[in-house]
Order: sequence, then structure tokens, then C-alpha cells
Amino acid sequence: MNYIIGADKFISEQIKNMKYTDKTRTWKVSNKVTIGWDDILPDPPENNSETTKKELVYLSNLTRNRSNSQVDLIKLVDREPNDLFHKTLRKLNITFPKEIFDKSWSIILPIILNLKHRHNRPRPYQLAEKYGIDINLLDSHTAQTPAYPSGHTAGAALSAYILAAKYPQFSEHFFDKVQMAGMARMLMGVHYPSDNEASMIITGAVWEDIRYKLFPELPHF
Repeated sequence: MNYIIGADKFISEQIKNMKYTDKTRTWKVSNKVTIGWDDILPDPPENNSETTKKELVYLSNLTRNRSNSQVDLIKLVDREPNDLFHKTLRKLNITFPKEIFDKSWSIILPIILNLKHRHNRPRPYQLAEKYGIDINLLDSHTAQTPAYPSGHTAGAALSAYILAAKYPQFSEHFFDKVQMAGMARMLMGVHYPSDNEASMIITGAVWEDIRYKLFPELPHF
């Protein structure tokens, strides 16, 4: 019995202290960003918290019951989240503002990467194994950084924010794509719901900070 108790304690400590990587990095952030971006997000739920356990059970159910159409969504988002918007843009007869996106993403991506490595949150499948929870992972070379916040969801969120700013009359058509991107990453087994929530928050905050400084031609509200 003592061996079992000792083993349980050892696993509990592994769960509590697990990180995605032992080799964290930092990236230089543009001086165009004037807000305290590193203080905006709360810490992710702790590995041994009830919130994380509930998220893992939720992801287990998602990943073990994927449909073929959901696998197609996963592959599309994994390749390029912005592809989610193309059908809607064609229907509305508007163009994707690639130059605005590229310039903005070059500023936001280093922030996302810094936050990922600061929090160093393990991916769901890493923790799930310790908990004995089955996650049916669809692995990808795009999931090679810590989990929090989600980079793919941040990219989709930035596109939605930019499109809503450039085409305010169509703003209701864009943000459901962010939810689709986040769902795809959860269906894949590589992100928690709280990763996606964090992406929306940080991307929105940085976008509001830089939009009029970099793109004064956009409509003002």
C-alpha cells in the first residue's frame, strides 16, 4: 500500500510541475506596442486544477468522436487558419487585407511566442497521459510550442478584428471563424479551451493598441 501511495504522490508532483519544454526562449517585441502586453492575460489554469481536469475530459470526448468533416476542418486550420475566411469573402465580394494582416501579425506573433514560453503550459495530450485520460491526438508539426495561448486561434482572431475594422458593415460574418479555428485545435487534441480564450483577449488588446498608429486609413469608431 505504501508503494501505491508513493507512486500516486510521484505522479501528482509530475502533473503539478509539468512544463512543455525545458528550453524556453524570448522574442523581441516591436516598439509600436505601447501597452503592457505581458500583464494582460491571467496565468493559465494550474495543471492539477479542477478546471484543467474538466478541460481534459472535454477534449477527450471531442477527440474520440471526430467526424470526417471535423478532420477536414482540422487539416484546413492546421495548414492556414485564414483559409476559413475565403468562402465568406467571396460571397461578400470583398478582399482579404493581406498587407495589414502581415504587418500586424509580425508584431503580434512575437508576443504570442513570448507568452507561450513564459507560461510554458504543457499540451493537453502531455497532461492527459499522466491523468490516465485518453486523448486521440492528431499530431502536427505546427504544434511545437507551449499551449497557452493558441497561435492558430490568435491568427484567426487577428483576421476577424482586421476584417471587422475594414468592413464594419459585415462585421457579424467574421468572428464565427475564430470559434471554428479554436474548435479545430481542440478537436486535434493540441489546445485547451482556455488557450483559445486567451488568444482572443491578447490579440484584441494588441490590435486595439496598434491599429490606428499603423493603419490610420481604417474607419474610426
